[in-house]
Amino acid sequence: VRKIVVQAGETVPVKALIGVIADENEDISEIVGEHSGDKEEEKAADTADKSDVEVSEVKNTKENSDYILATPYAKKLSSEKGIDLSEVEATGFSGVILAKDVERYQNDKPRVKATPAAKKMASENNIDLSGIEKYDRIKKADVEGYAARTKEAVYSQPTETEKAVGMRKIIAERMRANWVATPMVTFNMEVDMTEFIRLREKLKPLYAEEGLKLTYNHMIMKVLGKLLMKYRHLNASLEDDTITYHNYVNLGIAVDVEKGLMVPNVKGMETMTLKEIAEKTERLIDNARTNNLNPDDLFNGTFTITNIGMFGMDSFTPIINRPEVAILGINRIVDKPVTIDKRVVVRSMMNLSLTTDHSLVDGALSAKFLSEIKEFIENPYLLID
Repeated sequence: VRKIVVQAGETVPVKALIGVIADENEDISEIVGEHSGDKEEEKAADTADKSDVEVSEVKNTKENSDYILATPYAKKLSSEKGIDLSEVEATGFSGVILAKDVERYQNDKPRVKATPAAKKMASENNIDLSGIEKYDRIKKADVEGYAARTKEAVYSQPTETEKAVGMRKIIAERMRANWVATPMVTFNMEVDMTEFIRLREKLKPLYAEEGLKLTYNHMIMKVLGKLLMKYRHLNASLEDDTITYHNYVNLGIAVDVEKGLMVPNVKGMETMTLKEIAEKTERLIDNARTNNLNPDDLFNGTFTITNIGMFGMDSFTPIINRPEVAILGINRIVDKPVTIDKRVVVRSMMNLSLTTDHSLVDGALSAKFLSEIKEFIENPYLLID
């Protein structure tokens, strides 16, 4: 032990120098300073009773360390005032930051002058007013301008661009043309799916034995095959001023594929059994997703259905696949409390979204068509031929 700085019973800050251990001939003058041992000991004793252990003004020797020497109260004060201790000059013994160092830094730091409205806006938008350069008082307009410039800087970052080509380009062109040329109106109607679900559950095992998959789409397609021959204005095409009423049902099914959307159609739906519809539909969907469709599969449709219920949709506006004049959207099935015979019961409910070309299909006709679909779905045994 070459030097004892703090005597037994004395109190000093954490990390303060209390003594020096070194070889007999090792130079320790840089550690203890140029003062004699007696003077150093006297100095430490004289300052032991001071609350912040203030000895002499010494630079913080921990500039290159992650740990900053500071008294507990100095740390508390800096945390409350939001001050970075690494920016505060230490005056305590051996580079310890004292509470008064934090207070001096706070007082010496230029204060930002701003109107109450500017301060409020800055607080609501997490804006540091010190980042706004202005010689006089900062106003609300200055904060708004700073916020706008910050957003512009973010939006000016490089972005990824891509040209619409191939299928994506064709889809975009057709959708724009359909939207501009067709006065579309969407009608929504809620239907009780409870009995429909029960029938499917009974039929699924029978279809599975023949290697067939049975979905709600297949069953709704069967309903449409029956009704569209009756509702000729919805099973029609409109090109220029010519209306074509079809004496067959070629039902399009919207299929989500990797690069967009394809709508192959099941031809001659009005004559098919439910099993035939299931088999033909699944084959077309598989061909669409493996790029094995025939060109004829995509043309001469008379009506289209699209189902996005699996994404949790309750209602949407499907866009008509021209020159057709109507499209039916199928939404999710959800259990809801409903009133039946003045009793509240839980039933499986679903919305149907029908979009029609209002230049050919009147609103009353659309509503009537939806009502009949509802009747078949809620009484599915009507499907039995």
